[in-house]
Amino acid sequence: MAIRKSKTPQSPTQRADQKRIDILKSAAKCFRKTGFHQTSMQEICTEVGLGPGAVYRYFTSKDAIIAAMAEDERRQARTMLAEFHDTEDLPQALSAITRAFAARYAAISDAGLMTEIYAEGLRNKRVGAAIKTAETEWVDGLAEMLSTAQERGQINPALDAQQAALLLTAMWDGLVIRQAYTQALPTEMLELFDDMLKRWLSASSAPASPKRAKPAPAPVAAPAPVAAPTPKAKPKAKPVEAEPELALALPVVDNMTPQVEMDLRQMSLI
Repeated sequence: MAIRKSKTPQSPTQRADQKRIDILKSAAKCFRKTGFHQTSMQEICTEVGLGPGAVYRYFTSKDAIIAAMAEDERRQARTMLAEFHDTEDLPQALSAITRAFAARYAAISDAGLMTEIYAEGLRNKRVGAAIKTAETEWVDGLAEMLSTAQERGQINPALDAQQAALLLTAMWDGLVIRQAYTQALPTEMLELFDDMLKRWLSASSAPASPKRAKPAPAPVAAPAPVAAPTPKAKPKAKPVEAEPELALALPVVDNMTPQVEMDLRQMSLI
């Protein structure tokens, strides 16, 4: 006689979490098929197999469902960051994260859906606010990861961690958009991305930072104080204005020849 295995009973919280996940999955399926604005709440209810009352218990509107999708997306990404936070090879960890993103969107074809969610955030204030909060938490977490690596001497200490985190995020988002059209892992692009990361983040590239080269012109400004006394020397040349004395002395010399007198007068005009 076969023994039937009983399922482990779920707590009310676990059941609620599972219902929430089911609703989001069903909504995503509808959104991929017809888009946000063409999908009705009734279609989502039908897809998940729940009545409107049950669905509205978890999400008050379609906008709330879209915002929850954006939040869940970044929450999963933050979990991935936490796994690599104490890595000894940050470029390698970032490469692994990049490939995980690419594999995920190629596998479940959600690249187009996430692109549409972010576009909706530009038009819809509620969705936009949720995306902005999720993005801020993500970028701050990534910047902290970069800062930790800088303190350990793993990557270039001259990099601005916050700006580097923003740039990396933009590159990853761009990769997702590209996959919305290709649906395949861009192998060559990922290899190029790995190489670029190693060059960009390399600690050995720190001396080439343009910010540290700026103090070099400082010694050129040093001669400025030396040039200052030059104008003061001009007043000292005024004693040459002894022309009256020379002119008065001319008549005193009785035996002065015309040539000497002319020479002296020419000197007095200098």
